Amino acid sequence: HHRHEDTPTTATATATADDGGRRGETLTMAKIVACKLTYFNIKGKGEPIRLACNYAGMKLEDVRVSREEFHAMREAKEIPFNQLPVAEFFDDEGRSVCKVAQTRAILRTVARASGDKLYSSDLGQAAQVDQFLDFEEDLFAAMRSSIFPGRIGMDEYKDDAEKEARRAHVAETVFTSKLELLDRALSASQTGWVAGTGEPSIADFALTASLGWIDSGIVDGVPQGFVVSKFPRVGTYLEKFAALEENKAYYASK
Repeated sequence: HHRHEDTPTTATATATADDGGRRGETLTMAKIVACKLTYFNIKGKGEPIRLACNYAGMKLEDVRVSREEFHAMREAKEIPFNQLPVAEFFDDEGRSVCKVAQTRAILRTVARASGDKLYSSDLGQAAQVDQFLDFEEDLFAAMRSSIFPGRIGMDEYKDDAEKEARRAHVAETVFTSKLELLDRALSASQTGWVAGTGEPSIADFALTASLGWIDSGIVDGVPQGFVVSKFPRVGTYLEKFAALEENKAYYASK
């Protein structure tokens, strides 16, 4: 079992001012050591961030809001893009470094702040991680669109029968063909992680959370275990992720 001893990288920037002839001072950028995540009290898009912070050893303030609180935040224009999750990152003196929306941007910030523990300092490897992090969006786009069709300008379902029929169609066609691509990537991986990294990357945190959601039986029209029954290798991947000591410890503490 590995230990987390990576030291977060500290970026430096040189700022030269008209300072009466003094030498330009080197300003050290603040190290990010803590994350305040604001999301709903569900797994959803918050869970990969929670688990990534835990795995990386980043201090997490896990703020879970009600729909009413969310609407109030939106009315007050406190959240970029009018949606959650939103994360605020802090340095070791408790100063705010940045406030970020969008799950992937938050995950990348957690990874970079943790000495590239969940990413890679190698550009080629990092590009592979990014590729699969973005593929997660492709993989689930049609299924997510089927949850709230009105949000994307599509007609709402006439009844439950239509809803279940449309979701079943999405699952068997678009979703299954994309899962074949994921299965192929896992087959090609030497490590069992989707981008071939030695440890799980942020792409794995995003993918496993969404795969777990779809396979839980919570989505009407998609039977429980749909993915793992069709793609046993994806099932093995989910088991490998769930078996990480950090993830087991996280859930044991809840």
